[in-house]
Parts: sequence; structure tokens; C-alpha cells
Amino acid sequence: MQYKQVALAIVAHEYAHGRRKIKGIIDYYRKHSAWEIHRNAQSQPFVMPEDLADWDGDGVIGEIYTEEDVAIYNLLSIPVVNTSSNTLANDFPSVRVDNHTIGSMAAEHLIECKLDNFAFVGPTGLCHVRERQEGFIQTLENAGSDCTTVRYEARDVRGTHVSEELVMPEELLGALEALTLPVGIMASSDRVGFAVLEACRKLGLRSPEDVALIGVDNDEMYCNLAYSSMTSIAPNARDVGFIAAGMLDKLMSGEELEQPHVLVPPIRIVFRNSTDMTRSQYPEVARALRFIRNHANQFIDVTNVLDVVPVSRRWLEMKFKAEVGHGIYQEIRRIHVEHAKELLLTTDWPVSRVAKESGFNNTERFEFAFQKLLEMSATEYRRKQSKA
Repeated sequence: MQYKQVALAIVAHEYAHGRRKIKGIIDYYRKHSAWEIHRNAQSQPFVMPEDLADWDGDGVIGEIYTEEDVAIYNLLSIPVVNTSSNTLANDFPSVRVDNHTIGSMAAEHLIECKLDNFAFVGPTGLCHVRERQEGFIQTLENAGSDCTTVRYEARDVRGTHVSEELVMPEELLGALEALTLPVGIMASSDRVGFAVLEACRKLGLRSPEDVALIGVDNDEMYCNLAYSSMTSIAPNARDVGFIAAGMLDKLMSGEELEQPHVLVPPIRIVFRNSTDMTRSQYPEVARALRFIRNHANQFIDVTNVLDVVPVSRRWLEMKFKAEVGHGIYQEIRRIHVEHAKELLLTTDWPVSRVAKESGFNNTERFEFAFQKLLEMSATEYRRKQSKA
């Protein structure tokens, strides 16, 4: 069997987004093609663009960020597929995250939190940040709302190739103090969101009560270690890699591409505490809702809720149903099933483990609750979503 020699110039491979992109590439070529991935001088399966100047391979999946990158790839006589959002790469076949939709989705979510003040935080000079900001602001304007922008200069951490969004919390203190509270903030990435929430902590601002924040990337480390666990939009980086690999495979086989430029929409919003704007005329109902949502992966029942909301069950059930539209038990099951849906999409765990990790004592009860709420089994849901 003749193996194709393919180079992965995914310079952001150290980050969660880059790793998911690479997973998509791996998923494709393991099932569809015979590839051998090119190693760098340190025998690692990643290269920088300049490493390919004299390389005699068959194809490249890369991230184009600079004019130097463009010049290097133009000299190669092999197919190159770009996966960055940089407009310098417009002449190359590209698969990109739909950043405008990400920004719009963030705005819609914060609007649903019933906020009146909004801000966007991110660095200057990066195409994907600009596109996310544009989508965010446009959606707010369509809803009749304004947006304050907090921008700073991106740091260059990889020579000429990649600029880092990292910002120190201290650099954001003044801008955050000037915002009208409560405010809904979109951070250009989870790394930026983590810094914003650290600045909030230093200023004594509460999240979500004073600052409701949504990030991008659904990076588990940043989201779950943040001052207030961070709601985040999950881009479909895996499909970016998968589609890019399919495009490269066609190009290396001499086929033409029907669609040389593809935008991949985000998967969903992963809801966490930083936008949990649970509001009620009864503080007890708000506390009950927050407790249920914070225990989406644990078995709880109504008695556990009453342990943290020490009022009579009848009174709480009555007020809860009046505010939410259904009872406490139904809300517990709804939140558990929502968590199960996420696990079904993001893991390859068997249904029995998904049930356990979603707060169900046994698989039978999980299957019953899932079928009742979604009118399909967990297995059928996973299969349909995978096809989509």
C-alpha cells in the first residue's frame, strides 16, 4: 500500500481547540485513507511552516497566519488546506470555524439573561476575534442594545506565527470598573474569560450577579477552574479537522473541490455558573434552581433540595411550579437529561456510564426519563446527532 506523506502544520496544537481539530484529522484518515504523518526534527508529529520549505511530501493541513506562511505554501507544488480564520489564507482551500455565528450565539444567550448592559473583551489584530466581535455587536444592535468594547494588544508568543490572547487580570481592572452593572460580557476565548473573571474576583464583583460572562472553546481547564465556572460556546473544531482532511484527500487524488471554502457552525452553548442568572421574586426558588443546576452530574432528589432551602415542601413546590412551570422533581430530571445529552455528544461512553455520570441510580430509570423527555432513546439520540 502506498502511503501519502501528510504534514500537520497546526501551530496551535497545544490548546484544546487545536487538539480537537487534530482529532478530526485522525478520525478521517484512519477510516478513509492511508497517510503517514510527517515528523519534525524532534520526531514530533507537528511542523512549523518554515520546516516545509524543502519538504517532498504529498499534502499539508495547516494554519495560515502571516504573509511569510503564504509565501512558503505558494512555493510548494502540493495541495495545502488551511484551517485558520486569517483572511491572508483566502486563496487557499479552507475550513474555518463560523466566528460570526459564535458571536451572535453569545449575544442571544446574554440577551436571554435579561440584561441591559453588554461588553466584548478580546485582543486586537486577530481575525477570529474581530469576526466574533462583529457577530456579537450586530446581534445586540438588532435587538436594540449597545456594546462596550474592551480591547488590548495581543502578545506574540510563536515568532511570527501565532499571537496569544492571554491578558493579565490587572490590565482589565480599570475597564471593568467603568462598566455599568449588571453586565453581560462575551470574552473572545476561554483564556480571556478566565482573566476577566480573575479581575472580577480582585474587584469584589460577583459572577453571575454583577458580571455574566460567556467564553468560547469550552476548554474544560479554564472553564472549571475559573472564579465562577464559565459558560462557553463549543466550536466544532473536530469537524474542522475532519472536513479539512477530506478536502486534502480529494486534492491529493487529483479531484476538484465542489466547495473550496467551508464554514463550520458551533455545536452548542455549554451552560455553567457564570451566566446562571436565576431570578425569581422568591430567593428560595432561585436557590433551589441553582442547587439543581450545580448538581447536574450527581444523584439528588427533592429532599436534597429542601436541605439547602429550609422551607416547607408544599410551599416550595407551589412557588417553584408557579415560577418554572413544573415541579422540583421534573426540573431535576430535566437538568440530568440535559447533562446526559452533552455526554452522549462529547464522549464515547456506553449508555450505562452516561446514566451514572448524569445523576441516575440505574440505566433503566435513565432510559425511561430520556425517552419521556425526548421521545427517543439515548442511543437513537446519539446516532441522529452524529449523522447531523
